[in-house]
Amino acid sequence: MEEIAKFMAEHKIIDTQVEHTDIECLGCGREIQRVIITFEGGSQKMNEAGCMCEANRKAQERQRELNARDYDRFSVIQNEYLEKSFDNYIVNSDDEEQKKMQSEALKFTKHYALNFSSHLKEKQNLFIQGTFGTGKTHLAAAIRNEVSKQNYKVLFISLPNYIEALKKEFRDKSNHHSIYKWATEADLLILDDVGANRMNEFAISELFRLVDARIDKCTVYTTNMTSEEFTQTKELNRILSRMVNRAKAIVIKGADYRRKGLM
Repeated sequence: MEEIAKFMAEHKIIDTQVEHTDIECLGCGREIQRVIITFEGGSQKMNEAGCMCEANRKAQERQRELNARDYDRFSVIQNEYLEKSFDNYIVNSDDEEQKKMQSEALKFTKHYALNFSSHLKEKQNLFIQGTFGTGKTHLAAAIRNEVSKQNYKVLFISLPNYIEALKKEFRDKSNHHSIYKWATEADLLILDDVGANRMNEFAISELFRLVDARIDKCTVYTTNMTSEEFTQTKELNRILSRMVNRAKAIVIKGADYRRKGLM
């Protein structure tokens, strides 16, 4: 009681009254009450009480924020890519065809990230395919950085790092922090560099298991592999079929920006 009296004195509150309205909140079913606060000098302020919807909304938002932070912790992304954005993506102005492809890729990936809530409902994937050094990972990282701000669970990892994490778990005989579990439960999985590692039987099997589990969830894939390379084996062909399911295909071909200026 002393604390309440101290609070009222500090805020110059002289009286509080609760009025019953007999109005039920359609969300939680509780009665909505009016709390009338009277201050020194006679001014009044009215708040609503009783309804738990706003408190529940704030609690859910806080939990989403904590979940998003956990996924930030498990993402395997180089520090340089944490600063990647759509604004600092460089379009090659030396080649008109490449410029057009990169500009279209930039436009769509930015729209995807900024409107992720609608794409999540539609379960739309992105399949970004192209040659080395055309900015595929930059755009994927920009998507990750933007969608993470919206408190979605986003996991960014390259396929080689994902396979290595699985192998480590098998060696340690531990699945307490199973990378497969994190990858399958993410609101958005960004799987970078598909095909960059040695695609042995284990890698192909685990990639298929992951891609199959993500059929009805939003996933962004980037790859240097051509469609022809995917169709060389039945297993890779099955994987490609699932990756492009409900996917917008983005193709970027051109010169490697990292080699610009070299002889």
